Parts: sequence; structure tokens; C-alpha cells
Amino acid sequence: MKKTFLIFSLLFLFSFSSFAARNTSTIVCINSSQLIKTGDAKIYAINFVASANGGNFAVLDAITDTLSTHPETLDDIKAEGSEATAANGKPYDFRAKPLEMDTGIYVVITDGYMILEYE
Repeated sequence: MKKTFLIFSLLFLFSFSSFAARNTSTIVCINSSQLIKTGDAKIYAINFVASANGGNFAVLDAITDTLSTHPETLDDIKAEGSEATAANGKPYDFRAKPLEMDTGIYVVITDGYMILEYE
């Protein structure tokens, strides 16, 4: 009986430590095009708000702005969006199925602000 209680107690304690490293996401606020992370990454959420009419964004699986250097290659685009009116915004939630990046996260933003949650 004591052994069973001890085993269940240890399993209970170790179960919490195994989940401790699961929520290691980073949240950043971005208002210009930039490299966010190199290498493998996952994007969980994007919130975009236009600061002027026609604000838009694109999230690339790249380490440079491939839209301006090679606009014919659209394979790098993992997410994109736009807002017609200033101060309008939209949340994009990918927590159920995160966007997976192999090369890195490069964000292209025109006239807007983005809150990005990634790992």
C-alpha cells in the first residue's frame, strides 16, 4: 500500500514538470518589416492593425524579404492579410494548427502594427 501511494505521488509530481516547457512562446509587437527568428519556428497567433488605409502584412518562411527581391516566388508566404481602413484590425489564431517555418520568420509590414506570438 505504501509503495503504491509513493509511486502515484511521484508520478503526480513528475507529470507537472513534464508540461512545464510546453508554453514557451514569445510575443512581440512589430511595426516594420524585419527578421524575427532564424531556423525552425511555429506561429500561434497574429494580430494586425492598420495604421493607414490599405495597411497589409505578409509572414514569410525566409530570412530576407523575398517578396521584394523575387516577387514571382510565392512559396515563402505562410500568411498574409490587409485592412482597407486605418485603425481596423483582425486577429488570426493558429493555436489549433500552428504555422510551421523551416527557414525562419520574416515579416513584411506596410502601414500597420502586428502582435506576433511564436516559438
